Amino acid sequence: MHKKSFDTTTKNNLKEYAKEALRYNKAHNLFARATLDDVLIKDIEDCIPATNYIEKNHKVLDVGSGAGFPGAVIGIVQPGASITLAESNKKKAYFLKKTAKKLSLKNIKVAEERITKNTKLEKFDIITARAFSETAKIINACDHLLKSGGLYVLLKGKRNKIEEEIKSINKKDHNCEIIKQENEEQERHILLITKIN
Repeated sequence: MHKKSFDTTTKNNLKEYAKEALRYNKAHNLFARATLDDVLIKDIEDCIPATNYIEKNHKVLDVGSGAGFPGAVIGIVQPGASITLAESNKKKAYFLKKTAKKLSLKNIKVAEERITKNTKLEKFDIITARAFSETAKIINACDHLLKSGGLYVLLKGKRNKIEEEIKSINKKDHNCEIIKQENEEQERHILLITKIN
């Protein structure tokens, strides 16, 4: 499935998650995928590298979770972490709740709300997002929810766009690192931002 090797339970859960997403998608149009392979390669595999930054006992907030990428994938791969999927769209939130229950993903909970700088939740070790918003907007909405020394793990596309986005970030408060991902189909990067203060 990916260069990272997983046990049978994890592999099966990832595949089942992809099947559920595809099944629900046919009726509710969660995301733009037509086949199981599409979901496995373009969504599941695309999200796996984010799991390298999540450790056991980490509290993770996935912002604008959509169909659960990368949050649900992180929850499956790292069952020792506690994952909160934030999704304000009712249909998507319903899918996330239903599928987490069906696959017995007890470490995943769903917050059916839009994250803003006024949102009151606990503090998190890690905040993740994929194709959600510009970097500065994510930091603006979420920074009060990230612990000092915490990490943003943002799944992004082209490097030049990322470099443009991080120009406006205050480097006294945040340290940015762009990591290129191996992807034969398209240019993909992970943007790591450490909250210094």
